[in-house]
Amino acid sequence: MVQEVDFKAQDRKIILEYLKKAGMEVAVDALINESGAERLRVYPILFELVQERLVSVVSEDDLGAPVCVKLN
Repeated sequence: MVQEVDFKAQDRKIILEYLKKAGMEVAVDALINESGAERLRVYPILFELVQERLVSVVSEDDLGAPVCVKLN
């Protein structure tokens, strides 16, 4: 039997661990390039984490995408 892998859950865990290790504020570009999470899942996961109030957006670009985030 083939076991299903929840890649989103894995990336969520990777992102949270990266934020914990990084400390205060983290640039989203650094998170994408250094965390090991799939780059296409980073923004949707960050959005969910902000909605859950686990993460705060420190700064955002002109279109509202997070540029810098921090763990609450």
